Amino acid sequence: MIKQLTGACLLTLGVLIAACNPTGPDTSKPIATVNGEVITEKDFEDYLKARQAQQMPAPDPAKEREVVLNEMVNRVLLAQEAAKRKLDEEEDVYFQLKRQRENTLVRATLRQFLRDNPISDEDVKKRYEQEVEKTHKTEYRARHVLVKTEEEAQDVLKQLKAGARFDAVAKKHSIDQRSGKEGGDLGWFNQGSIVPEFFDTVKDMKKGELAAAPVKTEFGWHVIKLEDSRPWTPPGFDQIQANVRQMVQQERIEAMVQDLKAKAKIKSDL
Repeated sequence: MIKQLTGACLLTLGVLIAACNPTGPDTSKPIATVNGEVITEKDFEDYLKARQAQQMPAPDPAKEREVVLNEMVNRVLLAQEAAKRKLDEEEDVYFQLKRQRENTLVRATLRQFLRDNPISDEDVKKRYEQEVEKTHKTEYRARHVLVKTEEEAQDVLKQLKAGARFDAVAKKHSIDQRSGKEGGDLGWFNQGSIVPEFFDTVKDMKKGELAAAPVKTEFGWHVIKLEDSRPWTPPGFDQIQANVRQMVQQERIEAMVQDLKAKAKIKSDL
């Protein structure tokens, strides 16, 4: 049996009824009206599909359709009552509706843009080869002690130069909790997996060497020791082609947005 949804369930179900306008894109036949507002066949089927994506379809399809239509009627009634009470003019409701509209239109714009500008397999393969070509061909293993200030970093460096064990100092002073527990060990990394300032320092160091000065990054101040290095073998195309495709996609979207910005009249008082 399908239980009638309570009011709470109606409010928490993550699908919204869009009021059907007879002059809009939905030309399917009406199956119900609520105070003159139309629920169409297409509206019903879309709602049913979204609902079934969130909960198992009922064993009795006819009964489910009856319950779903009743649920839709209830939601339209509640939405109409909200409009009557001008709840859409309340500040929090206004901004929720505004964000929902923006999100829907943004997704529609990006979906159309990607459909009209498809990314080919050749595009992805070419970008993969470019990334492999420009990536440093050595990977490194290093330890670090991460602290908040340059003064703290200089004090740590002083302790290490005086003979303190790096792992002990890292466990005691590093604010990087993950590596700090491992004595500052960051494991193996290559150019694309660590911040540039850190990598640029490490690639010029020798095995076993302590960096001469602390390195500042967005995370704080690093005192670095290079443990080892070895040739880097890039992952195969099949392993990361999905990530490369996403990278190309994101770059095209960003380029499109920048083009829109260049043509727009934007003013800001911030």
